Amino acid sequence: MSERVFSNSGLGASLRRNQSTMEFNPLNPNTSWMNSKGAWGAYVFIIFLVHMVLLSMPWFGTDWTWTLTNAFHCIAMYTYFHHVKGLPFTDSTAFDPDSSFRLTMWEQLDDGKQYTATRKFLIVVPIILFILASFYTKHQLPFFLLNLVILLFNLIPKLPYLHKKRLFGLNKY
Repeated sequence: MSERVFSNSGLGASLRRNQSTMEFNPLNPNTSWMNSKGAWGAYVFIIFLVHMVLLSMPWFGTDWTWTLTNAFHCIAMYTYFHHVKGLPFTDSTAFDPDSSFRLTMWEQLDDGKQYTATRKFLIVVPIILFILASFYTKHQLPFFLLNLVILLFNLIPKLPYLHKKRLFGLNKY
């Protein structure tokens, strides 16, 4: 790439001045990897793998396998996206870790913008798991209610109204 030489006057000096100042990378390394389609595929593959492991256990029927897959997914996602706070990568990039110190991963995701492709994907997956669990449990009322509670526990924290809010002071610090 050829480098242009500008004079010290006019537009050239301002361009050189602007080019010499290093802009910080706005991407949060804690969440930027979730925007890749490969991460989405790995996420679905891990859910499939957990389901296959549960399905291979002879003491679980299909109804319990789907319900447990839904429950394990919910517990893992709630813990990872809505409970754990902060930024584990403090020195790897120019990203300011202090801006994410009190935010959960869901709040850091896509800089807090709502309804991005990644957020929609992470909202649709629990809904699909609920539909599959309901179908394979043949809509039996106990399983349906349990899977519905699991779904609500997974979706309610993702609502835009609850962005950066803590219910009953839980997980405040």
